[in-house]
Amino acid sequence: MTEATEAAKTRRRWLTFAEITTVIALAIGAANFWESHREREEKRAAAAAPQKAPAKPLVLVSTIEDGGNALRLSATGADRVIQTQTIVFPAALGVGSIDTVGNPHVDAGWFASGLRKALGKERVQGRLPIGIITRYTDQGTERTDIATYDIGHGWRERILQSDAPDLEGITLIARLKTEAELQQNLDARWRQRHPDPEADAT
Repeated sequence: MTEATEAAKTRRRWLTFAEITTVIALAIGAANFWESHREREEKRAAAAAPQKAPAKPLVLVSTIEDGGNALRLSATGADRVIQTQTIVFPAALGVGSIDTVGNPHVDAGWFASGLRKALGKERVQGRLPIGIITRYTDQGTERTDIATYDIGHGWRERILQSDAPDLEGITLIARLKTEAELQQNLDARWRQRHPDPEADAT
């Protein structure tokens, strides 16, 4: 084999290597271009898609019913529908939680006896902290809200019967994350307003 023939073979080998390298580089470049193009298209599509506004917190409002014996509860916003509610009371009242289904309200009869015993002779116009766990739909999406509310109330004297709470309305106090946190918050608010003299003396 002459030197000229060997040199020609070497050039052909290098040409083949160069071609392979070029093809690989082109393939990598094409893949990168496609990936970049796809990312740009996804960003354009995301930007063009209608953005959903974040859900607004639930706020309950009340309407007096039955002469102050009950409060009808409703959610602000026409697209919100209350499904069920659990009403929770301070432990000092000795009253268990109350569940309502499709009938959101608070009835004074649920806690009147417990409130009378807890307050004793201290029956003046005041506020009772309660917890409300509301399960509702918001534009078709199911949501849960856990919050503390105050019930404003007075007292109504009754002939041959014990005084009864006269309910005036509710106001939002705090929004919480868990049911356990809700009970703790209620009890703390009750103790803040009605400190136990015996506990303070020890």
